[in-house]
Amino acid sequence: MDKSLLRERELFLKRARALPVVERPNRQSPPHGNSSPASGPPSASASKHSVPSYMDLPSKQQFAGKFNLLSRIIKYMKNRHLEGDTHPLSVEEILEETMLTDTPKSIVKWLEDEALPNNVKILRINHKFVFRPLYKVRNRDELYALLRKHDVKGLGGIYLDDLMECLPDCENVLASLGDDALRIVNPTDKKTIIFFNDHSSELTADEVFKQYWRAISVEGMPEAKIEEYLQKQGIQSMSADKKKFTPAIKTKKGMRKRSERPVKIKDNLHMNDVLKEFKTD
Repeated sequence: MDKSLLRERELFLKRARALPVVERPNRQSPPHGNSSPASGPPSASASKHSVPSYMDLPSKQQFAGKFNLLSRIIKYMKNRHLEGDTHPLSVEEILEETMLTDTPKSIVKWLEDEALPNNVKILRINHKFVFRPLYKVRNRDELYALLRKHDVKGLGGIYLDDLMECLPDCENVLASLGDDALRIVNPTDKKTIIFFNDHSSELTADEVFKQYWRAISVEGMPEAKIEEYLQKQGIQSMSADKKKFTPAIKTKKGMRKRSERPVKIKDNLHMNDVLKEFKTD
């Protein structure tokens, strides 16, 4: 080899050795088939997906879809009852009238065996189903008799929502009853309750008596002062019905008197002839 080329090669190597070199640590690649690092806490998303849920998404959707279908069928059966169609239908006929013929067979079987027979608003007749209202009321006279029956037996009122499921034109029928029906709004659930208005229990009082009654205020006044005022006016209160309450006297434990019983000797019976009793007067 030419000497000049060797000299140039040595000069190049010297210049290369003189340059600073920065070393970078080599990243160790994870072993094949393991994408997660060997150490370190798992992420929240990974732990969420690793734990199996009680019900996966398809099952939840199927569960919600079944009950949506059931509520839709019950609503259709109620509207059908209000329109006057009271003959029972099979599950296939119900799905056909509601345009739900593409329902899976498993859900159809569930409707026929479990959902519809066990529903309180559906009546099963020879493997067919019909809407079952809470009250069998179809006209004004039947509603009047039902309200009066509840009043006589002390059953209270009837929810307006329940009546609207029985009568096709419930509001007009209630309006035809006039003052024979009373509407009361329940303060707890804000629902309207219908009561029977019994006119035979109404009392007629003089207007002067009503004014005196409303003018007297005894709110917050103890009974003793009311009784004292009545006695001053020459009116005796009904004290015969008052029950006198006498508090029971509490006795401390251990303070009960012990009854004096003769002492019976159980042991040392052989000393009966030797023992003597000395009494002091």
